[in-house]
This record gives sequence, structure tokens and C-alpha cells, in this order.
Amino acid sequence: MATATTLQEKFLGQLPFLLFSEQKFVEEQTKLIAYISDPTLKAGMQKHLEETKKHVTNLEQVFFSMGKKPETKECPICMGLVKSTESGLKEMGTDALRDAHIGGEAALMEHYEIGAYRGLIAQAEALGLTEAVSLMKQNLQDEEKTAQQLESAAPMMLQKAAAM
Repeated sequence: MATATTLQEKFLGQLPFLLFSEQKFVEEQTKLIAYISDPTLKAGMQKHLEETKKHVTNLEQVFFSMGKKPETKECPICMGLVKSTESGLKEMGTDALRDAHIGGEAALMEHYEIGAYRGLIAQAEALGLTEAVSLMKQNLQDEEKTAQQLESAAPMMLQKAAAM
């Protein structure tokens, strides 16, 4: 990548990492749902999977709104989260531990996305990219709501795991 010399170049340099992450998280959530035994966690993950698919579409629209073709760049943060989730999953010996692990890792993914969206939204606001701001704020609201739901469910999942 060429050196960014403007805020717009910086924004367009970071946006592909987030699109990659959303696409990768669609794949990851699809895999994780099969491992979840808790019906509430499973339903929440299925709902968020559909939201994540919409997030991909919204980010593609951000590119189009700027006259650009959507592109992705492998995100090392995203890949680290995926690797952590998958390796930990193999080490969990009970359904309750797997559910607690998946819930915790999903919360980490949400917080990464929240931080990424907040940073990109601030840049888009500074650039006057109203359509990009609107689309990314929709995604951010979903991420924040999902993170809150996961955090609210964590004590119950941990209690189940502790009782094993």
C-alpha cells in the first residue's frame, strides 16, 4: 500500500480490514453455532449472524458511496481472534465450557468491531461522508447491542460451567 497522505486515504486504507473481518466473522459464526448447546446463546448467535451478513452489505455500500469497488485486506486482529476461538474450542471438554468459551470469544470479537467502527465513523464524520457514517452507525448499534447481550449472559454461562 502506498503511504496515506490524506484522511480519506487513511479511511480507505482501514476500511478493507473491517470488511474482511465482517466476512470472516460470518464464516466463524456459522461454524460456532453448531457447537453451542445453550438455546439462548444459539438463538442470539443466529440472529447476530444475520446482522453480520447485513454489516457486510453495508460496508460494501460504503465503498460504493465513495465511488470505489469493495475490497478486503486480511486483518491480523480478526485472524488472531478466530485462531484464539478455534484453538480454545478444541480444549473445552463439556458443553457448558464450550458455551462459555464461545460467548466470551464472541464478546471479544464484538469489542474489536465496536472499536473499529467508532474509529472509522469519526474519520467519516470528519470527511463529511454522511452515507458512510449512517451505514456504519447501523452496524455499530448492532455490535453494541450484541456485546451487551453477551456480557449479560456471561454470568449464567459461567455458573453453568462452574457447576460441572
